[in-house]
Amino acid sequence: MRILSLQFPMRLGDIESNKEKFLAVLSEVIDEQPSIIILPEMWATGFDYQNLNGFSRQTEEICNIISERLNENTLVISTLPEGNYNKVYNTVYAVSAKGVIASYRKNFLFTPLNEHVYIDNGKGITLFEFMGVKVGLLLCYEIRFPELFRMTARAGAELIAVPAVWGAMKKEHWLTLLRARAIENQCYIAGCNTSVMHGRKDMPCGYSVMYDPWGEAVYEPSAEEGVYTGFMESAKVAVIREKIPSFDDALNAFVIERKN
Repeated sequence: MRILSLQFPMRLGDIESNKEKFLAVLSEVIDEQPSIIILPEMWATGFDYQNLNGFSRQTEEICNIISERLNENTLVISTLPEGNYNKVYNTVYAVSAKGVIASYRKNFLFTPLNEHVYIDNGKGITLFEFMGVKVGLLLCYEIRFPELFRMTARAGAELIAVPAVWGAMKKEHWLTLLRARAIENQCYIAGCNTSVMHGRKDMPCGYSVMYDPWGEAVYEPSAEEGVYTGFMESAKVAVIREKIPSFDDALNAFVIERKN
C-alpha cells in the first residue's frame, strides 16, 4: 500500500485558498496504485477557532468533492470541523470513492491554545479496513498519549494515520514520539504535517514522516513542502509482532480494553 502525506502551506481561515491548493495536489497524485493519502490537521481552515462552526457547514460538501475525485483504489484521510451546536468536533474523515467510510473525533484537545474552549472532545477510538489494511486514526497532540495508540493497535491497527499542525520548534518531540509509538505498537505510524501555518504569525512546521514497525523512517522527513511517499506491508507488522511478542506479554499482566 502506498502512503502519501501532502505537506503544503495552510492559510488560517482562508478556506477557498486552502481547498484550491490541496485539492489540486490531490488530483495530481491519484493514480491506479492502492493508496492512502493523508492531509494535515484542519487543512481547509486552520485553527480559526471563532469561525470553525460556520466552516463546519461546508464539511459535507468538501468530503463529497474529495469522494468524487477518487477511484476505488484510493482513500483520503481528511480532518475537518464537524458541527456540534455552539462548538465543533475536530474530526478525521476517511473518504473513499463510496463516501465517508469512517471517522474519528479528537479525544485530547490542546488546552495551552484554548482548543477546549471552542472544540468538544470525542470518546473512544476508530479502526476500519481499506483494501485489506487495518487503519486507525489519531491526531497531533495525541501522540503524547500512548494509551490511545496502544488501544488502537490492540484493536488490530497495522497503520495509524496522524494528521497534525505541529510547530518545527518542537520537531524533536514530534519525531521522537511518533517513532516511539511505532516501536512500542509494532505498526506503521504516518504523521502528516503542514509545511507552514500562515496566520496572524506564520509558524513553520514540516517533517511529515512514516515509521515502520521496527522504528525505521520509511522516507527522510524534511521542512520543505511537497508530497512525501512511502510504502507499507501488512506482513511486516505480523512478523515484528511475532518476533517480539510484547502485546501478548502485556496481556498476561494488564487488561487492554477498547472503550467507545
